[in-house]
Amino acid sequence: MKHSILIIGGGAAGLAAALSAARSNPDAQITVLEGLDRIGKKILATGNGRCNLSNESILPMHYHSQSPARLEQLLSDMSTGRVLDFFESVGLYCTAEDMGRIYPYSKQAVMVLDVLRLALERSGIRLVCSCKITGISRRKNRFAVTSADGQQFYGDRVILTTGGRAAPKQGTDGSGYPLVRALGHRCTPLYPCLVPLQCSSPVLKGLKGIRAVCRITLSCGRTKLAEELGELQFTDYGLSGIPALQLSCCLGRLSDGEPHTVGIDLLPDWSYDTLRTVISQRMHRCPGETLETFLLGLINKRILYAVFKTCSLPPLSHPAASLSRKDVDRLISALKNWKFPVTGTLSWDHAQVTGGGVPLTEIDNSFASVKCPGLYLAGEILDTAGDCGGYNLHWAWCSGMTAGAAAAQY
Repeated sequence: MKHSILIIGGGAAGLAAALSAARSNPDAQITVLEGLDRIGKKILATGNGRCNLSNESILPMHYHSQSPARLEQLLSDMSTGRVLDFFESVGLYCTAEDMGRIYPYSKQAVMVLDVLRLALERSGIRLVCSCKITGISRRKNRFAVTSADGQQFYGDRVILTTGGRAAPKQGTDGSGYPLVRALGHRCTPLYPCLVPLQCSSPVLKGLKGIRAVCRITLSCGRTKLAEELGELQFTDYGLSGIPALQLSCCLGRLSDGEPHTVGIDLLPDWSYDTLRTVISQRMHRCPGETLETFLLGLINKRILYAVFKTCSLPPLSHPAASLSRKDVDRLISALKNWKFPVTGTLSWDHAQVTGGGVPLTEIDNSFASVKCPGLYLAGEILDTAGDCGGYNLHWAWCSGMTAGAAAAQY
């Protein structure tokens, strides 16, 4: 009998695993089982439809896991060149843009999926769609896999690439976790990552839709957790934009202890002293002007109104000379560290990736399970979440390739 490999999940990791397995063992019988009516649906949504599929700078600092040392070990074999070589081998050429982000030359996510589908067809890999897997067991060194409609599949090896819980409409609804637990694995707590932050403040509704380049810092009590610089988007519920999404990966589950807050530096290029000098010069130059006009040109008007409101400063119709020294101190403090309490994040429907999952200590360097012989795990089901910029797809491709090649060895 041919060596048989079942791959549960037809996303980025699953497709990379299938192709890698076929190359390592052309005689193997490889079947991809996908719960949706087509493979690769989540790939089409990445990079705003352009598919940011990797990054030139693959470093541990761009990833989040409860096993950082193990993560660093695994990443050491995941060079950017490995992903570029993989895609060149299936006919897709890529280019790097700002911040090292790598895209296909066509800037089309659909092109990425098209070349993968063609490569699967050329390799004779069987695709079974609309096949949601609900059960898995290991019997006499083989696996039995059962679908929701009662179909049975058998394999010598199983690669689990079901994804996490983020973006359930694209097929990642958390259905892989019961399967992996049934085979002896555990999962660290799950939480949505790369998701907008919910904040508590009455001024947010008036700021909806405004974008501003800011430095944003996440703190828990007095402890600084992380900071990001970039274009922040204010919403009626909180904060969005890449900086806010990045910080959500450090948030985890909100605890009942110290509160989480974000501090926004609205003028990140200026120091406190520089800002104080600018404000003092304006006050002396135009003492009779209103507060609204003497700060004109500094920041967005609506943001300025909101800052004054939260600082309990004199109305903008008052003259600039009416500001006391304490008023100026409060204004500078707010412009450089405008604080909002964080109450949570938006739901899994709005998240791009899952935090938490199967601990990295429960796989070896080939992504084989240390709990269940013959089982391999790859992609988002593992406890690894990357920043924006192609890091999550990079993890999916590389972990899938490694698992596929190892599972094909008979």
